[in-house]
Amino acid sequence: MTAAKHNDADEIARVAERFHLGADDVAGIEMAVGNSRRTYGRIEALAEVVFGTETVPAVDWTVERIGGADEHHAWMYRTEDRRTLAGPLAGARLVVKDSIAVAGVPMTLGGDFLRDFVPARSALAVERALDAGAELVGTAVCEDLCYSGSSFTSVTGAVLNPYDQTRSAGGSSSGCGVLLATGEADLALGTDLGGSVRNPAAWSGITALKPTFGLVPYTGAVATEFSMDHLGLMARTARDVARLLDAVAGYSDSDPRQAGVPALEGPAVETLDEGLGGLRIGIVDDGFGWAGSDPRLDAMVRAAALSLAGLGAKVGAASVPLHKQATDIHAPISCEGGLATVFEQGTQGANHLGVYDGELARAFGEALETGAARLPLNAKASLIAGTILRAESKGRVLALAQRLRRVLRAQYDAALAEHDVLVMPTCPMLPHRLPTGPLPPAEHQRLAFQMHDNNCATNLTGHPALSLPCGLIDGLPVGMLLVARPMQDALLLNVAHQIQTHLFACPTPPSGRARS
Repeated sequence: MTAAKHNDADEIARVAERFHLGADDVAGIEMAVGNSRRTYGRIEALAEVVFGTETVPAVDWTVERIGGADEHHAWMYRTEDRRTLAGPLAGARLVVKDSIAVAGVPMTLGGDFLRDFVPARSALAVERALDAGAELVGTAVCEDLCYSGSSFTSVTGAVLNPYDQTRSAGGSSSGCGVLLATGEADLALGTDLGGSVRNPAAWSGITALKPTFGLVPYTGAVATEFSMDHLGLMARTARDVARLLDAVAGYSDSDPRQAGVPALEGPAVETLDEGLGGLRIGIVDDGFGWAGSDPRLDAMVRAAALSLAGLGAKVGAASVPLHKQATDIHAPISCEGGLATVFEQGTQGANHLGVYDGELARAFGEALETGAARLPLNAKASLIAGTILRAESKGRVLALAQRLRRVLRAQYDAALAEHDVLVMPTCPMLPHRLPTGPLPPAEHQRLAFQMHDNNCATNLTGHPALSLPCGLIDGLPVGMLLVARPMQDALLLNVAHQIQTHLFACPTPPSGRARS
């Protein structure tokens, strides 16, 4: 801590007023505040002694800022990997979302808010992918502070859909989806709080897995809500997603989300070619017919699910009664959870034994103190609404949402006791057109979150969910969402691979640059 002078009496009075305490309530505690401040100073000094000589790994890549200047506005930084590459991912080009730490590469979170922060270490999943031989080719544009499921909020410009550049590519892992679709990368790591790898998968025509909660360590990615944060895996095909999953999954005591999560039974790539004979597929009626659904899209996904019978699966109807209320259940948890984790705890969370990043906390806190005006609209709305509604409800609504979440999870478990895989549309509508100018706040938020209807449920329940393309409508990709029991991620990849092998090959954008 700096040696700045503090007027503790004034600060105590300000805090006391906030909590409706009188002068008598806080009399005599200036000494306690001063003593605590000196303790904080000793901790900083101790940390300097213990960690001051800590070795920071050398960076083995050069870094070039692109900042969305490419054709689809998808690249943030390009890197040239100078390592000697070997391992199961050798030859695969890896791109990383701009909210996941890559050593030596500035992490902007898609905005102007967090300036000049350069991680000293890469996220654990990035390290594991690189150790497996992946070639780091850069970081991808994401939505501003990740507060959008569309692709028009990054300060570097809207990320353009590779099938129609007037339309959204999906977000918030927007750049990752485009770079995979156009063949500029082979693998990508993104984050997913309510659909942020599956939205761009659906709208950019690729494959993405939100794994079982905690299966892939989140350490080094910017947190939003600890019980819903997922590290997502993206590629053009299920086979490549499986290769990436095998490289990055597994326990680490650095991430409290992984407590109690078992290891995969074996490599996912070894089960891809298993047939689907006897597999029970449930079409979730509750995932169709939203107010904003495109009936042509609903029909295409139903037809795709029914076509699995031709591969030996048994296809029937399934129901998750609370599914259509999942967006409402998600809202208080993400709003108040984000308020605490992001804005009050500098993206670090609290009350857990995982890794904390003090430099990121400092950078975020200083930015919030001096530049809150640079927050994107959706983040400002979450900050203010969360503050007001938490105070009004005294936390009761959040508690009710968490109880309803348990019911929703039990209903998914019940559906998955009768079926092995559940099917519904990933996003109920085709990619919307990108706005060409400023939007009224209500329309801005509608476009930013309209596609989450089906995706956010499994962030609440923790079940693995995978999006893959199942056709084109008006030349635009349609995503089909598969959901399985916890730790059945390999089964989802097996089903997706069989679909891509026998029924629906991965589409190619009009540019024709995508590699097979």
